[in-house]
Amino acid sequence: MNPSYTLPIAALVASVFLLFTAHSRLAAVFAVIASGIELLLVTGTIAVHMSIAHFHVILGVILLVAGVFAYLRVSAKAAVSAATVLSLVGLSQVLHTLRGTWT
Repeated sequence: MNPSYTLPIAALVASVFLLFTAHSRLAAVFAVIASGIELLLVTGTIAVHMSIAHFHVILGVILLVAGVFAYLRVSAKAAVSAATVLSLVGLSQVLHTLRGTWT
């Protein structure tokens, strides 16, 4: 397993967990779609014909916003942990992509 797969897999697992456990599923649906696309991009299963850096920023922002929204809505410990993982993966993806485009 490639180490670059760990964050997209963690985001996908956290978003699927939120989808099945959280009361507000709208954020979880967006997170599942974004993390699934991110995992497919990282593994090379699909290719996007636009600037890949901008696409990663868009997916990271979706994960970040969905994670924060879910964090504010859930109260169970496991769901809070999943929302935190989702937010941190989105934040790290946005910061990593922006750092790469500005340097």
